[in-house]
Amino acid sequence: MNKKTKYTIYGGIAGGIINGVLNIINQNNEQPDVPIDWLRALKATLKGAAVCGTGGFLVGAYVDYRNSLEKPIDTDLELGSLIMQVQLRQNDRKYLVLCEKTDWLISKIKNEYTSDLKGEPFRFGSTEEGTALKEKYDIDVSMSFKPGAFASTYDMYEILYELIRKMEGENGLLRVRKQTVSLGVYFDLGYGQEGKVDIVPIKITKRKGNKTSGYIYKKSRDLFSTNTYQKTDTYLLSKERLSKTQKEILVALKCWKRKQGVPVSSHLLQNLIKDAYAYNVNKIPYGLTRKIIMVLSHIKDNIDSIYLTSIENSNNVITNIPDSDKVMIREACKKVIEDYNYQTNSIVNYFV
Repeated sequence: MNKKTKYTIYGGIAGGIINGVLNIINQNNEQPDVPIDWLRALKATLKGAAVCGTGGFLVGAYVDYRNSLEKPIDTDLELGSLIMQVQLRQNDRKYLVLCEKTDWLISKIKNEYTSDLKGEPFRFGSTEEGTALKEKYDIDVSMSFKPGAFASTYDMYEILYELIRKMEGENGLLRVRKQTVSLGVYFDLGYGQEGKVDIVPIKITKRKGNKTSGYIYKKSRDLFSTNTYQKTDTYLLSKERLSKTQKEILVALKCWKRKQGVPVSSHLLQNLIKDAYAYNVNKIPYGLTRKIIMVLSHIKDNIDSIYLTSIENSNNVITNIPDSDKVMIREACKKVIEDYNYQTNSIVNYFV
């Protein structure tokens, strides 16, 4: 919809309502004991709608004219350049220092629990997949323990927390924080910078042939919830793959959600991208920009009803989020799409 039509409609509605209400108030003030003259109020409403609708049309026409003068840019090139600027590089100084700290932390824990670990600890998540933002990232480390290493997932979580807490002050380790399913370990990286490593401890389930599936302790988010545990398999999570273009889309949408305050997790975004591609199989549009619009359109049309589960646990419904968040996600997608349809250049502003 062009702006002159949109502004005419909105201006007419607003002007009509305001002028009609003001007329009713004036009638009541002039003659409090006389019934409202609804014909007079209707005429005032129509007059307000006409005046403000005309004003909206003129303003909208000017905006449309200015829009028509804007020279189209190569949005694929612009978005591609932006993604390269915000994407974490493997040779980033801060990242390399945090990698060294991560290796040191893993080594310290391995020395303490050599016989209790089930397999080698490994990194997973956005830093390993190439979808991390250089301004905000953590290194996620999966650490699996044998079924009999701890009495419970709670013991595993608490004992590991106390072990790391005792390391505070060593090798720049600043503090450790209890998080929902992991332990956040903060390091001083020099030059006034901090970095975080998320240790995800898993108690492997005792089952024939099982080497990677287990349970994590799930800390409650508030005083009124109960601590529990959740099934997971970080090995399966680490095997999730996106194409090069899908990774670029994920990086772009991470920028979008941060800038626009959209309440959607990166994990859910990744799965929504994959679902959009599956839904649009054999009709994937050409170009990065149109692919992003395809994904946003899919999210807008389906976020209220879509049912997606995490690859490592079919009981973990990742689309089970508050309805209020779904509304915000849908409206945020809708705005990008509407602005793009009006002015294709506008899409770049959502990711800068």
